[in-house]
Amino acid sequence: MPTVSVIIPAYNQARYLGAAIRSVLEQSHQDFELIVVDDGSTDETASVCGQFDDARIRYLYQDNAGLSAARNTGLHCCQGAYITFLDADDLFLPDKLRLLLDRMEADPALGLVAGQAIPIDEDGCQIGKVFDQAPPADASRWLLANPLHVGSVLLRREWQERVGFFDESLRSYEDWDYWLRLALAGCPMGWVDQPVSLYRFHTRQMTRNGEQMTQATFAVLDKVFSRPDLPPAWQERRSEAYASAHLRAAAQAYLAQDFARAQQAMADAVRSNPRLLEHDARELARRVAAWADSPKISRPLDFLESIYTHLPPELAPLARRRNRDLARAALQKVFEARRRGDVETERHYLMWVLRYQPSWLWNRGVLALALRHGWRALRMERI
Repeated sequence: MPTVSVIIPAYNQARYLGAAIRSVLEQSHQDFELIVVDDGSTDETASVCGQFDDARIRYLYQDNAGLSAARNTGLHCCQGAYITFLDADDLFLPDKLRLLLDRMEADPALGLVAGQAIPIDEDGCQIGKVFDQAPPADASRWLLANPLHVGSVLLRREWQERVGFFDESLRSYEDWDYWLRLALAGCPMGWVDQPVSLYRFHTRQMTRNGEQMTQATFAVLDKVFSRPDLPPAWQERRSEAYASAHLRAAAQAYLAQDFARAQQAMADAVRSNPRLLEHDARELARRVAAWADSPKISRPLDFLESIYTHLPPELAPLARRRNRDLARAALQKVFEARRRGDVETERHYLMWVLRYQPSWLWNRGVLALALRHGWRALRMERI
């Protein structure tokens, strides 16, 4: 029996599937089986799999039933003591299995171990920030967000048998639902503070999938809060959890430039959790600023500006922060560009800083940056 079962659900991703399979075959840990579940693809998925001559690969075909059903087909027939998943357009880094296995075997109590994921675009170039959030120590915080990338996880088989299979009624966030169920079952979770996978974002599909993701978010929460055995600590997070879900819905709507829906979601978030407006809306401003770091966003400051331009009346405390928060976001981009040695991007965002907060030019740090680029030229460009 193999140590690890790798399950790849595949639906019309022949363009990327070969690279995904190779990323498994090139692992530094070689004791695995690889199960590719073709979920009714109409492209060249079958022929791509047929190009690999390796006895560890199994190809299974089923009529199209969705991502959860494809993963479940793999779970029903896998044999490994550990289980991991890889979407057909994502990639494992070479040491993914070894790193997570070493952590798991060093602590036999752990039921799940996760690592970091690097976001990439359609062409394999890194975009955005590394997904580096560990499983929360307080299990009830799973209600607020899903920090894990499904391809960066290793699951002990006995915990899969205890919790069961993916919910096939969910069209998105089925992985979040699964981690919630593991957390409620008491599964101990560990973390490896290293990248183990590449997570591909198809930016052209993001706005199209936004409404589906929003519906799934609330479906997952409704399912959790309908449980009669839900612990009191989880019940107490109800308002906070739904507020966070409304904020994710708002982010999706702003990305789609559906400003009416975005405003409604923002207002619903504040109604669910009025504390978001406390302390000059500091927490809400932090959440909104974080949206701009998403790999989905190609022009982060334009995106933030569109949000502040289309806020509902209920969010007046946030609206008053507009110029200050946009200047801070721009300054953060300045520092990031400077660390990369990207002079042109640094200059671009410095102009944004001065656009929103001209008085910051007399801040010692900002003045030093302006002098580095020639503040008179910056001032003329800004005008």
